[in-house]
Amino acid sequence: MPGTAPGSSIHPLCYEHHSEMTLLKFVSSQDGIAYACQEPDCFVHYSRSDGYFLNAQNHLPIDQTEILPRQYCSRDGHPMFLLEVQPKHPNFRLWRCPKCSMSVSAGQLT
Repeated sequence: MPGTAPGSSIHPLCYEHHSEMTLLKFVSSQDGIAYACQEPDCFVHYSRSDGYFLNAQNHLPIDQTEILPRQYCSRDGHPMFLLEVQPKHPNFRLWRCPKCSMSVSAGQLT
């Protein structure tokens, strides 16, 4: 399930559901833009400035002890987003930097 990053547009995947997240305006993010998972009751969000975070706006409090993925670009330090997963290879993850488009993979395609 790939997401793409042509030009300045990014398409992060939810790290929980591996589905493409939807762009929305979000006042809590430094850049005012965030992406949200569209699965019911999923609080996973992503912004270029903050990386992945949980947002329970208008919902019951959420468990803040959940460990969020924190993958940072080695070139510029920006939080990377999940670009691709391989359902046949559950440990594989491809991460991309929203600023310089550098990609890093984790796991193996065996």
